[in-house]
Amino acid sequence: MLRFLFGLVLLGAIAAAVALAPLRGKTVLQRWNAAPTAAEFAARGWQECKVALGLEPERARARPSRADAQRPARSSAPRAPHRPAQPTEEHTERDRAALERVLAERAP
Repeated sequence: MLRFLFGLVLLGAIAAAVALAPLRGKTVLQRWNAAPTAAEFAARGWQECKVALGLEPERARARPSRADAQRPARSSAPRAPHRPAQPTEEHTERDRAALERVLAERAP
């Protein structure tokens, strides 16, 4: 009975590792949720197995790359001159003197 229980625990651990460990960027559970049907899930999984075993070449992705994306044209009107950013903190001479004093005390 103990061997059977050990076998069940081992099988559960293997199933959890397969379901939760990412393979090529996605877990099996994410693939299951992305597939519209169980048949599509099985077909995609079989295709990935064939590619992984080297039986078929990998398909090109259907998404266009970022370089191919269309960007809106910039207007030819001149832009306003760039103003330097305002500092978020302003230190006074008294702050700087206190910092120098602390550094002088702790410096060897």
